[in-house]
Amino acid sequence: MQWMVDARHAALGAAIGTMVLGLGMASAGQAQERRTEVEASLRYDALDSGFDDWLTQRLDVQSSRRGEPTWYGALHRERRYGTWDEALLAGAAVPLGDAWIVQPEVGRTFSADFLARWHADLGVQRVLGGGYVGSASLRRTRYEGSQVDRLALGMERYWGNWRAAYTLNVSDVDVAGTPVGHAVALDYYYGERSLVGVRGALGREEEGLPGGEVVTTDVASVALHGRHWFRDDWALSWELGALSQGDLYDRYGIQLGLRYAF
Repeated sequence: MQWMVDARHAALGAAIGTMVLGLGMASAGQAQERRTEVEASLRYDALDSGFDDWLTQRLDVQSSRRGEPTWYGALHRERRYGTWDEALLAGAAVPLGDAWIVQPEVGRTFSADFLARWHADLGVQRVLGGGYVGSASLRRTRYEGSQVDRLALGMERYWGNWRAAYTLNVSDVDVAGTPVGHAVALDYYYGERSLVGVRGALGREEEGLPGGEVVTTDVASVALHGRHWFRDDWALSWELGALSQGDLYDRYGIQLGLRYAF
């Protein structure tokens, strides 16, 4: 589930970063063409406690132009517990004036053995001045045997080439209580669009198991990630991370992606 959420954050960062920092963008008085980026990535996660390793194949598309909606989508398939699930998501980050961004997103899983059957998310962001951006979103996720409603409240700060963010997640899980989680991120932008960063999470989180069962466990995670544009139109994305899913398992992952812009 976490990697589905990451796609949303990537689009948010692109839209808000353009609005607040203007990194790699033309000046307000210059015309700018719409930029489309396509990325193919592969992720491998090693699990302990006797679980089979996971594999994720993903194709992301994002199209943006300053002052206009950013459109994004993803196709991905994941192998867990010896079986595959395939999913599709689509969303947009729509600027309303100079200070507001509204972001709807929907996703659907074709087989839903362990991933959610579908999700719908509506978020809003407000540029507050001084490099600060506030955000809130409501998300409903439907698994085969349960439903999860989540409220996310966040605050970001942009200064120089840096971005820092904090998000509070409060979920309502059918027959599994109300888990609360905290997420932090720190990114450094270099060149025009390249970045390197670290993010971490702590709290309680829902996890989908085979057959649609959802459990809530204590979670602690940390990840290093980056994207390096070695040409104007080609970039390499990467991530190294570790996650402890309570008493279920510990997971160690690596992700590599190749991105093309046109």
